[in-house]
This record gives sequence, C-alpha cells and structure tokens, in this order.
Amino acid sequence: MLSCVLIEKNNMQLVDREDPPIGTTDVRISTDTVGICGSDIHYFHRAEVAGFQVREPLALGHEACGRVIEVGRDVTRLQVDDVVVVNPGRTCGKCEFCLSGKENLCPQILFMGSASHNPHIQGAFQERLVVSEAQCVRTNKEASFQALAFAEPLSVALHTINRAGNVFNKKLLIIGAGAIGLLCAMVARMAGAKFITISDIHKYPLAIAREIGVDLAVNADEDAELIESWKEKGEYDIVIEASGTPIGLKTAVYSANRGARIVEVGILPSGLIDIPYHVMFSRELEIASVLRQNLVFDTAVEMIENGRIDVMPLLSGRFPITDFATAFELAEDREKSIKIQLYFDREPSG
Repeated sequence: MLSCVLIEKNNMQLVDREDPPIGTTDVRISTDTVGICGSDIHYFHRAEVAGFQVREPLALGHEACGRVIEVGRDVTRLQVDDVVVVNPGRTCGKCEFCLSGKENLCPQILFMGSASHNPHIQGAFQERLVVSEAQCVRTNKEASFQALAFAEPLSVALHTINRAGNVFNKKLLIIGAGAIGLLCAMVARMAGAKFITISDIHKYPLAIAREIGVDLAVNADEDAELIESWKEKGEYDIVIEASGTPIGLKTAVYSANRGARIVEVGILPSGLIDIPYHVMFSRELEIASVLRQNLVFDTAVEMIENGRIDVMPLLSGRFPITDFATAFELAEDREKSIKIQLYFDREPSG
C-alpha cells in the first residue's frame, strides 16, 4: 500500500508498505481523507513534538475518515462498506485515568502518527489503516468526507472549551486563528459566549474569523496599541492560547482579567517558557492545559454529520497523497490556508 512516511526532519517520502495484519476486534479501512495538523508540520520540520522524537520511519496523520473494507471475526458493530471517522487515540481502558473518565491521560494511549511510543504508532497518511472497532464512529454514507475529517480538531476545540469552564455570557480572547482557534470560536459561540475576540498576525485567517462571526478580529502586528490596552486592563474573562508561541502565552497572561482562566491548547516549544508570574499572582489567574481531546469525539462527529456546525469555511485545499509536498507547503502558508487535506485513490469525495 502507498504510504507517506517521515524519514527524518524535512524528509518525507512516498513508499510502498505491507498491509498490517488485522486482529479479531479490528477493522481495515480504505483511507479517504486525512487532514494535515499543525503537529504534523512540527514533526516534519523538527522530527519531534512535545519531546517525542522520531527514531524510525513514521507515517504522520491522525485526522482520518474512510470506508471499512475488512472486519475481524469478533467485530459486531461495523460491517464492510460502513463510512467511519477514526478516533486516533487507542486507550487501555483499564488504568485509573480511563476508569475515572480521563482517557486522554491514559499512559498507555496509542496515538496515530505519533512518536510517543517505540515502536512508533503509524498514522493515517497511508492508503489503508488497521484500527480497533472501538476507535471508529460510523456515519451516514451521504456525509462529506471533507467535513468528517474535521472531527478530530473539532473534538480538541470541544475539550478546550470544556477546560475553559462556563463561557456563557463571558468575554473571550483567542490567540491564534488557526483551525483550532477558529473551531474554539465556533464552539464558544454555541456555548453562549458574550463577546469573542481572536488575534493573529496573518490577514487570511482573520478574514475567515470574520466570516464565521467573531465579534472582533485583531491583527497583532498592526493593532499593537489595542493589545497593549488589553495588557494594561486585563480585558478578558477567558483566554485561549492557540498559537503555540511563548509570546502568545505572555499576551494571554497580560490580557486576562482578575480571576480569569487561561487555556493553553497550542503546542509550545520544548524547554522552559518565560511567564510573567507576578501578573498571575496579582490577578489570581489559572492556567489549564489541553492534551488532545477527552470523551467528546463522538459528539464532534455528530455535530458535523447533523449540520450543527459548519466547518467548511476552514477548508483551504485538498491534494492527492502523491502531491503531499505541495499540500504541506500550502498548509504552512498562513496567508493562504487554514486546513489542508490529503486524499487517496479517487477524486475528492462527497
């Protein structure tokens, strides 16, 4: 099968791989669509994310959907030709975290396209996938594959807003207008946020932010005085840091009102981060971190499938897997794209 594999930093190649064997409770999926995530781009350039270093060839990708083409003998819920969205995290189901409703913290979680374990957990930039039945959410066959591939980032946004707490009638600032930041804005609006500001340094994602209905879209380079005024006053009840930059986290701290909560969903660089703790102390701020998603993946699929949320304004382009280099180049260009997808073997579906 055709696979797109990271060999070392800045070196991905198309290779031919053997299909992995299928277990009794597994299904084999013909991959249709996979989104390119920011973590995939980090892996591509650094061969490392959050301290997880690539030590062997790794197929990236974890935002996947496709069709079931084979089922293990003990599979009961799925059948051949079912359309499924894949939850990329396979948990143990037995540890204290799984049993207490915190599956994303499972120390044995196997996450697709990740170097967190050795051997690495191969991802979805492959023509066919073998995953457990439990990882699959079956959908109606008329649903758009393009939209369904947003389920994983939407689930991260849902978990982020859960970590933020009650956003009803609150004033929110989202730093970073990438896919996660924009999805957080959509979810926060649905949850009753009173006023949503989003900031970025690129004009294209800010234009998309205005299209999806944020109250204020701010260019951090051009509106420096406005941002300084946030820092002086502590303007926002909740701040979501989605840029994954140290300066973004500093801005989050300075912009947070007394007693506010900051939620860090961006992937910050490894190592120490300089935070103005005196501001946190004087305003009694909280910082909550986000690790992927927890118990909201099915909800994300249902929201997309039933049209409760329109993710399509965030889709900036689709490319066949054979043109992955062009896809990654565009995915990195924040002045031209929010979310780029790869597809396999066929014309873009649905």
